[in-house]
Formats: sequence, structure tokens, C-alpha cells
Amino acid sequence: MDFKECLAVQFRIHPSMQPQDVVKVCYQAAFGAEHLLEDVNAAREYFFSEYESVPARNISLYEEISPDFCRVNLSAWKAKEFPADLLFELFCRTAATPHGSKELMLEYLSLAEELIYRGKAPFTAEKWHTYVDKYINDGMKAVHHSQEYREKECPSYRIISTRLLSLVPLSDIKK
Repeated sequence: MDFKECLAVQFRIHPSMQPQDVVKVCYQAAFGAEHLLEDVNAAREYFFSEYESVPARNISLYEEISPDFCRVNLSAWKAKEFPADLLFELFCRTAATPHGSKELMLEYLSLAEELIYRGKAPFTAEKWHTYVDKYINDGMKAVHHSQEYREKECPSYRIISTRLLSLVPLSDIKK
């Protein structure tokens, strides 16, 4: 799937998305997880704390957000009883691989805008422009999910390279 198709799916399965959440998807699709791994020990501690706190749920294991990256759901990983260490390793390997550029980020924001103008988003184009103009003027840094998205979606995932995930024989992992 290309980025636009991935984003259209995100709009369908996450109707609480706000402009901030779209920017987050664009950022993750453009840059992966590299901004999240400045301190591996702190990241490990945070990961395992979060992993222990999420309930195991039979939901989709991952959601593609671009041709290069997916969001692997911690609850689904836990429900399948896959090793938490493996997911953390995949996250670290993904974060250690430089990816993306400001140009790619701007391209993804433009593609998102096309979908928003076509009425595919659960918010108005005006709301998008208000948010994204300020976001660009403020330097295009990583953002958190919106409060509405966090409350309704309870996101708990890690950004993983789709290439790396495809190399792991998940069906062979013994429980």
C-alpha cells in the first residue's frame, strides 16, 4: 500500500483522528521511530512498563502507516504471547536505521491534505489548515496523539519497519 492508501485506512478505522493525529502518522511514516530512541535503557524501561500495563486483546497485530512502517499493537502482540523482547528488539533496529527527510514529511502532509479536501477525514479542511500551518511554522517536530484520540483509541504500539517484521517468522514462535 502507498502512503495515501494507508492514511485512508487510518481514517476508516480510527474515526476519532484529529489533525494532530494525522500529523503524527505523517511524521512516523516519514521518519519512523528514530526520534524515540535517544536513551536505550530508558526506552526499554518505558516499553516494558507499558507492555505490562496493556491488556491482551485480539485486535489487528499491526496497521500499515506507509510502505516502510507499521504500528505493531502491544495488546495484540501480548494476546498472541509473542516475546516482548522480540518486539523491543525490532523497535530498536527500526529506530537505529535513519529514514526520511523534511521533503518526505512535506509530501506526506500534502497527500494527507488531498484526502482531507476530498472529505475522507473526520474533521474539516479548515480545522486541518489551522493546525498544520501552526505545526509547520513551529518547526515540524514530533507530536503526541490528540487527547480525543488517546481517550477513544487507547493507542499502545511501536513503530516497526515492515521489512523487519516480514523477516520474523511469527507463526513459528512457540508460546
